[in-house]
Amino acid sequence: MRKSKETQEAQKGQSTRFQAPLVLFLFLLLVRPSFAQETPEWEFFGGYSILRTNVREYYKSTPIIYSIRYKFENLNGWDFAVTENINRWFGGTFDVSGHYKTPVFQGSPNQQQIHSFTYGPRFSLHMSLLTPFAHALFGAAHANVQVTPVGPHASDTSFAAAAGGGVDLNVKGFAIRLIQAEYFHANALGNNQNNYRASAGIVFHAGKSK
Repeated sequence: MRKSKETQEAQKGQSTRFQAPLVLFLFLLLVRPSFAQETPEWEFFGGYSILRTNVREYYKSTPIIYSIRYKFENLNGWDFAVTENINRWFGGTFDVSGHYKTPVFQGSPNQQQIHSFTYGPRFSLHMSLLTPFAHALFGAAHANVQVTPVGPHASDTSFAAAAGGGVDLNVKGFAIRLIQAEYFHANALGNNQNNYRASAGIVFHAGKSK
């Protein structure tokens, strides 16, 4: 009787040892399709964007003389990007953005505009539900400030770079970009700008899947 009990316990132990690899195999089998999201050849993104940037502002230090100060402002705008996916994890992104605001300081309205044109590599992880990505973009930024209706005006085009990433929520045929956050650097209007940009919107897919 004792021997029979020991045999049953041994068989139970062997069964447990065989069950563990089986459970692991089934888990991997279920998880693997989550990485099988088809990769579109082209992605077109458009949406709302906000830029935290150090802008130049004019104000009257005397009734006829304008002075300059630099101040961080939140500029609202848009962001548009086209990505060509070379394969499942690597592609190239061309990004264009525009941000605007008219802050008033000591009675002087300063109409601010910043446009950027950048391109660079993008690295993505295409999963069934989410697509996280990271990119590094390089190009130029054009900044413009105008005291309205009549007053000082300045504009400048300089080197620009954006580094960051985001997450897309995949839907059939398109995706929702939940967040795209970046460090944005420019040297506009003689001011070394270390800025931050955040965007969200819709991503449309086109072309053959990879």
